[in-house]
Amino acid sequence: RKYRVRKLKYKYIKTPLKPGELVEIDIKYVPKRINGLKYYQFTAIDCASRWRHLEIYDGMGNDCAIKFLNKIIEIAPFRISSIKTDNGLCFTNRYTGYNKSTDPLNPRLHEFDLVCQRRNIIHYLIDPGKPAQNGKVERSHRTDQEMFYDRHKFKNVLRLKKELRKWSINYNNLEHCALDGLTPNKALIKVQNVCS
Repeated sequence: RKYRVRKLKYKYIKTPLKPGELVEIDIKYVPKRINGLKYYQFTAIDCASRWRHLEIYDGMGNDCAIKFLNKIIEIAPFRISSIKTDNGLCFTNRYTGYNKSTDPLNPRLHEFDLVCQRRNIIHYLIDPGKPAQNGKVERSHRTDQEMFYDRHKFKNVLRLKKELRKWSINYNNLEHCALDGLTPNKALIKVQNVCS
């Protein structure tokens, strides 16, 4: 008789109340090749304030993900206490090399997880095949597609990075319905004034 294997359940995360409590990170493929090369947009969005940061990389490996995480920790206007990512190979080895460790009680951790541990950041993973659990960053990718990539063409990567930087600043100054008409930057200021 065959029995069902119990699936890993999504760990419940309470609604973030202050900036930095939960930051969603994901990767978007830049829709069109530039000079025959593919580029990738790394996105981080704070769930409480909707403040976000974007970077363009020419790859989506571990080194790019770690560079992006370090960059966010450095420039975010708040302390990041936890992040949430999908199960991409640049973020976790949970579904590839994790179970193949020589010592099953002490599995070999992914480099991204090690950086998170060193920085005292909790790393949550969404369930496989459920991108809606990373909904804020996925929705921001749709906004990027509609408001940025569909309206611009880029001849080189420097131009793309420059325009993306402008778009990121613009996004952080757009009013959001989820923030009761505040911009992400104003939401940050409001929370910092309440906390102090």
